[in-house]
Amino acid sequence: MTRPIKLASETKTYNLLMRQRQWDMLSRKSHELTTLTRQQVSAADIIRLCIDMHMEETCDEIERRYRAQNY
Repeated sequence: MTRPIKLASETKTYNLLMRQRQWDMLSRKSHELTTLTRQQVSAADIIRLCIDMHMEETCDEIERRYRAQNY
C-alpha cells in the first residue's frame, strides 16, 4: 500500500533529533488522534501543525532571549 499524499505543495525533508519523552508524547497523541478520527494522524502531521501554529511566537521568544543576553 502506498502512502497517502498529505501535502499538496512542494516539500522538503528534515531529519529531527528529539528527546525520548517528546517522541513518546508524539507517539501517544498520534495513536489517540488516529483512534478518535479513524484516520491516520502521524507524528509528522502533529509536528507540521505545531510549526504552523507557533512559528512566529517561538521565533519572537528566541529573539527576545537573545537580546536579553546581549544587553
